[in-house]
Amino acid sequence: MSASALPVPPRRITLAELARHGGQDGSYWIEVEGQVYDVSSFAPRHPGGGLLTLGAGRPTTTLFEAYHPGPGLDRARKALAARGTVVGTLAPDEQTPYGDPAFFTAVRTRVDAHLRARGLDHHSGGWWLGLEAIVLLALFVGAWAWRVSAGSYVAAVLGGILIARLGFVMHSGNHAALGRRGRGARAVGGIMDVIGGSSLVWRYAHQVSHHGQPNVAGADNDAEIGYPLLRFHPALPRRPWHRFQVAILAVGISVGLVKWLVSDLVYLVRGRVNHVGFHVPRAAWVQVLVGKALWAAMHVVVPVVLLGPLHGLATTLVMMAVGAYYMEGIFIVNHLQADLVPTPGAHWAVQQVQASANWGSGARWTNWISGGLNHQLEHHLFPSMSIYLYPTISPVVRATCAEFGLVYRDCGGYAAALARCVAHLHDLGRQPSRASTEAAPVAEPALEAAGAGAAPGV
Repeated sequence: MSASALPVPPRRITLAELARHGGQDGSYWIEVEGQVYDVSSFAPRHPGGGLLTLGAGRPTTTLFEAYHPGPGLDRARKALAARGTVVGTLAPDEQTPYGDPAFFTAVRTRVDAHLRARGLDHHSGGWWLGLEAIVLLALFVGAWAWRVSAGSYVAAVLGGILIARLGFVMHSGNHAALGRRGRGARAVGGIMDVIGGSSLVWRYAHQVSHHGQPNVAGADNDAEIGYPLLRFHPALPRRPWHRFQVAILAVGISVGLVKWLVSDLVYLVRGRVNHVGFHVPRAAWVQVLVGKALWAAMHVVVPVVLLGPLHGLATTLVMMAVGAYYMEGIFIVNHLQADLVPTPGAHWAVQQVQASANWGSGARWTNWISGGLNHQLEHHLFPSMSIYLYPTISPVVRATCAEFGLVYRDCGGYAAALARCVAHLHDLGRQPSRASTEAAPVAEPALEAAGAGAAPGV
C-alpha cells in the first residue's frame, strides 16, 4: 500500500481550539463522545432552539445525552453524523472520562418503556406548563396593579409567591421541558428576563456548569456560590465567619432575587459566569436590557411615583424577599446535603444520582408546589422531561438505582430535607477536621462573592 493510500489519522483538537468556536465568529463546534463536530450550518435549524449553541466551544456529551431521552438519543446520533462535519477528535489527555454507561442505558430504557406502557412520552403534560405560565403572568400583573395602586403589602406577598412560581415555570422552559416546540419553551424561559434576571446567563450557569458536573468544586458554580462569605463545599477553604453561615444565609436569602439585577449584567459584560465562558449575541443584550428596563419601570419607578419612595420601595422589597424565600428555599435543599459527592470518572448519569437528593418522592402535591424540583434525581437524569411525569417515573428510577448499587436519597418531607441541609451547612462552617464530608482543599476560586442571598440552582 502506498503512503498516500494510508488512512489519515484524525486531527487532534485541544480544548483551547474548541473554545475558539463557541459562536464568537459565527462558528459552532461541539464535542460529543470524543468526536468534535462543526455544527455551524445546522445550529440555526436545530429543533431544540439554543440547546445546541449552548454546548458550542466545550465538551457536550452530558448535554447531548441528557436532552435526547429514550429513542431520541439514537436518532440524535444519526442526525449529528449526517448534519455535522467531523473536524477531529478531542485530544485524549483533555477528554473527560466517559465512565460505564450501564446504569444510564438501563434507566433510560426502562423509563421509556414505563411511559409507553401508559400511553405517555417524555413530553406528555408539558403543555400544562405553558398554560400555567400564561395564568401566572396574568395573576402577577394583577397583583402588581393592586400593589402599586393601593400600596397593599398583601399584594406584595402575593406577588412574591407568583414570582417564585414563575421561576419554577421558567426553569422548565429553559430546560426545554414544555414539549416538542422549541419556540414555546424559549418564550417561557424568557420569563427570567422579566423577573429581573437573564435567561442566557442562567442557562450557562445552570445547564452547562451545574448540570454538567454537579457538586464538583472547580466546575459547578453552585458549589462555590457565595464564597468566601459562605462555604457550600468541603473542598473550599474554611474561614472563621463560616461558623455563622447558617444565620448569614437565613438572612441573606431575602436579597437573593435583588442580586440578579446587577450580577447578571456583570456576567454578560465579562462573557463569563465564573467557570463558564460564553458568547453574548446582540439579541441577548437587547432582551436583557429590555427586561431590566421593564423591571425597573414596574417595580421602582411606578411604585415610587404612586406611593412615594419609602412605601413604594418597601412593597417591592417585600415582594422580592417573599419570592426569594419560596424559590431559593426549594432550591437549597436539593444538593446541600452530607455525602453528595460524585465519583470522579463515573458516567455523568451516575454522578447526577450521587450529587442529588429528593424529598416527597412520588407525591404529586409536593411535585407541584416545588415545580418538580423535589424529584431532583429524576430532574437531573431527564432535565427536558415534563415535571408532571416525575412522580410516574420515580419508582422506576428508585428500583434501577438499587439494582446498580446507587443510593436513591429521599429525605422524606421538606422539613427533614431542610433539617439535613442546615446540619450540613453547620458542619461545613466548623473546623475542617469536624466537617461531615471533608475533602482536600482547592485553591480559592477566582470569582467575586455572589452574595449571601445566592442559593444553589437545581
